Amino acid sequence: MDAKSIYFADEFRSFMKSAQGLTDDDFKKIMPDIKVKILNSNDKDPIKIFYSIMDFISQNWHKQTPAPVHADWHHFIVPGVLLAALRNAGYEVTDKDIEEGMQRGEKFFGGSCGFAGTCGGAYGAGITLSIFYKINPLHDEKRSEIMEIVSDILKEIAKYKRRCCKRSSLIAVKKVIDYLNNKNIDKIQIAEHIRCKWCQINKMCLGKDCVFNMQ
Repeated sequence: MDAKSIYFADEFRSFMKSAQGLTDDDFKKIMPDIKVKILNSNDKDPIKIFYSIMDFISQNWHKQTPAPVHADWHHFIVPGVLLAALRNAGYEVTDKDIEEGMQRGEKFFGGSCGFAGTCGGAYGAGITLSIFYKINPLHDEKRSEIMEIVSDILKEIAKYKRRCCKRSSLIAVKKVIDYLNNKNIDKIQIAEHIRCKWCQINKMCLGKDCVFNMQ
């Protein structure tokens, strides 16, 4: 069966996991540890936290095959690393806020970029801003503003035709920091030039056509 011919979400996810010799339990085993790692981070740079989380996953992945490049955990890692960096920079963000952000992100189903026309990375950016500004559906202006930011992030992600959870996550994190810096929330910065560390293990990598390509 050709994976491209499967448009039912659950069937596609089952097919892709089976093709890699993986099950839902394989992912569930490591996810609590990822959350603890994010909560215990002390860096003010969300990109550095993101890299450290990806390294942690690679080093602690319990299967003999490499950890998947594309996985649902990116949906909660994006708000997790952003909110953790904001907390570490001294802004009014609590551990409960970070846990709330990761909980919301975890509920967003995998493959949403293809099955719903939206990306978990952009969704995580929206979660971050709504929690940082303490927004709910009753806040008119800020709600609309956050939706516009998420829309802009989706447009940037959509420029690249081939999926990549790492690229989408990095775009989302960078865009949120750019937005916050423009709002004079500047104690949180991205210190280093963003470069992808996973192109060699991503069979769908765009190579030099990716904004984060190392070449």
